[in-house]
Amino acid sequence: MKRQVRDHQILSAVFAKMDVPAMTVSAGILGSLVLFLATAILLLQSVPADYPVGAHLSALADYLPGYHVSWSGTIIGALYGFLVGAIAGFAAAVYWNLAHYVALGVMLISSAELAD
Repeated sequence: MKRQVRDHQILSAVFAKMDVPAMTVSAGILGSLVLFLATAILLLQSVPADYPVGAHLSALADYLPGYHVSWSGTIIGALYGFLVGAIAGFAAAVYWNLAHYVALGVMLISSAELAD
């Protein structure tokens, strides 16, 4: 019985769970910064007159209502970036934890079978 407890502690340490709220917020902040900086860098570049600024990035307006390549669009884009990043971070953390719980369960069951 003591060996099973020790095995469980070792496997729990190896397969530590991911902090879902922390991953959600950090991925949201990263997504927010990426979209904000991508828009701001385009706006800070000097371009000739009648040249479309950020033609590829402005295509995001099809998916993100209210977003456009402008200074006000940087704020709206940052909000959308946070939302999309937070959803992706949440999904990644939940999937990670689920996969590790399943793997930990399989290992515990197989180690219990080997002990018998």
